[in-house]
Amino acid sequence: MFTRLLSHITLMSKYGNYSFTTDLTSNERREIGQFCLDYCLKTIGLPKRKHVPKFSIVKGRTSGTYGIYNPENETIFVYYDECKSVGNLINTFIHEFTHHTQNLKNYESLLHKVGYRNHPLEVEACRNAKEHKQTCLELFRKYKMSYE
Repeated sequence: MFTRLLSHITLMSKYGNYSFTTDLTSNERREIGQFCLDYCLKTIGLPKRKHVPKFSIVKGRTSGTYGIYNPENETIFVYYDECKSVGNLINTFIHEFTHHTQNLKNYESLLHKVGYRNHPLEVEACRNAKEHKQTCLELFRKYKMSYE
């Protein structure tokens, strides 16, 4: 019983909402990314004409950018060092996955008219991320507990 409690505490500290992503190995970050992808496919879904996106959890090149979605090659990039925390990494992944499900044809022209914060596609992506982040994080912890 004590061992299980200690394992639970260790897991909660390693994969806490505010735990540092830089403290994780690349395999651990990749595992979180794969779990997020599976979660998003089940809960948000995939439009009929879209493939399952690729993803990469990498060190960022620009300051202040948590992630991007590249529609040309259907790839989600999450910059773990910019996200800083596990919770923010998950939030960013869900946000970028939402862009994968959207029609981005007029994204740029609308961006220039209304700005980032008022862009309807960004509003939807932020709403999805906020709605799903905590559940995804808790399910990931349960998943990890079942293998500890």
